[in-house]
Amino acid sequence: MRRTYHYDEALGRMVEGPGRPRSEGSGDGFRFSDRLYSAAPFKAHDGTIIDSRRKHREYMKRHNLATVDDFKATWDKARERREAVYTGRADRAERRAAIRQAMEKAHGR
Repeated sequence: MRRTYHYDEALGRMVEGPGRPRSEGSGDGFRFSDRLYSAAPFKAHDGTIIDSRRKHREYMKRHNLATVDDFKATWDKARERREAVYTGRADRAERRAAIRQAMEKAHGR
């Protein structure tokens, strides 16, 4: 059986059962509903009106587009690679040898 808990401020601890309803202006609704889109619908480049998450998802898929958050893992990996280069952890002996060989060849040694 699934149980629900909420923090009871009067008791200062978590208790079983549903919590008090949130007020309309709590701000949580924007994360969990289409109110963000319906409050401020926008027009795409081709004139399509986007006023719900479903329409936004379908539009992005239909036009083979992506949002910034789709690349979070890519950017994290790139940041790690840059840090490795900047700190010298990516400096490999093979790469140094290839550079030395190319420089010697360029200088005719």
